[in-house]
Amino acid sequence: MNSKSKIPSIPIEGSISYEDWLKGRRYRRELSERVAPGIIRRKSSSKDRRLRKLFIGERGLPFTPTGDL
Repeated sequence: MNSKSKIPSIPIEGSISYEDWLKGRRYRRELSERVAPGIIRRKSSSKDRRLRKLFIGERGLPFTPTGDL
């Protein structure tokens, strides 16, 4: 296994920058596209009323394309 990871890791005694988090998010999303392409979101759930109230009629935050991360 390659010891050089493309994903920035979070140090035990600290935090990572937002830019490093975005890099990791982009990498994780690219990996997930290999397993299950497309947007994966439940069509409904028992918490819909609460979610739609929080997100102004939607079930969650808008989807950001991987290229825009």
